[in-house]
Amino acid sequence: MTNFIYIEKVSSIRNIIGNLLFIPSILALILINKDNGPILFLVYLLIAYWGVFLISTEGLEIDFERRKYRKLFSVYGMKIGRSWNHLPEIKYIALVETRVKQTFGVRGYSAGASTTITERTVKINLFDYNEKYLTLYFVNDRNEALKIAAKIKEALKIEILTNF
Repeated sequence: MTNFIYIEKVSSIRNIIGNLLFIPSILALILINKDNGPILFLVYLLIAYWGVFLISTEGLEIDFERRKYRKLFSVYGMKIGRSWNHLPEIKYIALVETRVKQTFGVRGYSAGASTTITERTVKINLFDYNEKYLTLYFVNDRNEALKIAAKIKEALKIEILTNF
């Protein structure tokens, strides 16, 4: 086993909305009329950006032979990888379910509106023999985290610890 590649799945509604934004805006950019000026160009470019944002997804690639890993960005099945990072000697894998909070809105002003979104994620941590950990990836589903951990366990012959 040389490489393990995991790409998150995009929901069907997100895929439909992203394609409805991306494809017409790219066609409009190609067929844009010079008389309309650069304003419509910027509008179509912004709509295309949001379409790509909705249809894109992240992932993870691990090369077990060279002991390296990297994060992936995927759009329409094309995988773009970031730089490779070294994978240390691993003692065990820990799957930790956590809550991630994100606050949107005005901070510091009492008159501004803000909201906080909380979601459950599973962190995949790799622990070395000095008990230092490396957070490999965040997954939103327990089953997906267990699948990733099982592939790493199979390749590196280590154990999996979970808190769920």
